[in-house]
Amino acid sequence: MAKKTFLDFEQPISELETKIEELRYVQNESAVDISAEIEQLSKKSQQLTKDIYSDLTPWQIPPCRAPLHAGLHQ
Repeated sequence: MAKKTFLDFEQPISELETKIEELRYVQNESAVDISAEIEQLSKKSQQLTKDIYSDLTPWQIPPCRAPLHAGLHQ
């Protein structure tokens, strides 16, 4: 799997995504069903991402990502 690159303000998202990947690995390698925990963390990650990106300053939006977030500042 390719390593994802995160910006400084995205660090909390990165940490949560790493935890989710670790839990998926544990679930795949064992008989333990932790799908509910994984689903809960995935929802938390989605909400955290929305919260972080909805509060960005223009300086935090890299030019390569600007079109994706242009609608958030209207």
